[in-house]
Amino acid sequence: MNHGTGLNIPGAGLGKWKSPLWGCFDDIGSCLITWFFPCWTMGKVAESVGEDCLIYGILGMVPIVYGYFRHVIREKVAFRSGIKEEVWESLLISYFLPLCGNLQERTQNNVQVVCGSTDDIKITRK
Repeated sequence: MNHGTGLNIPGAGLGKWKSPLWGCFDDIGSCLITWFFPCWTMGKVAESVGEDCLIYGILGMVPIVYGYFRHVIREKVAFRSGIKEEVWESLLISYFLPLCGNLQERTQNNVQVVCGSTDDIKITRK
């Protein structure tokens, strides 16, 4: 529960996704990395919830079973953020929209998949 503190307590079901499922093009760099190397983003998101980056990156590429492992990570991200998502929703997203779902989870956990960012660039005029 929230108890008026403004904080999301894991598993309370009061949180919301920071970006919509279709917001996968909001960060074009991460979108391209995820499109060409989905195992990289999956591994980094898994790592952000305490799982092994390499193992989940590889499992996320295995035909047929990839959706289940995507679902496991998605549930952990949702739980930690206090988001209530039905199991069937998570499974549908994990099997049929894995890239959009993966990017949504990446945004939720503030996982950086692109080395460096435009926020780090500072231009100084002399």
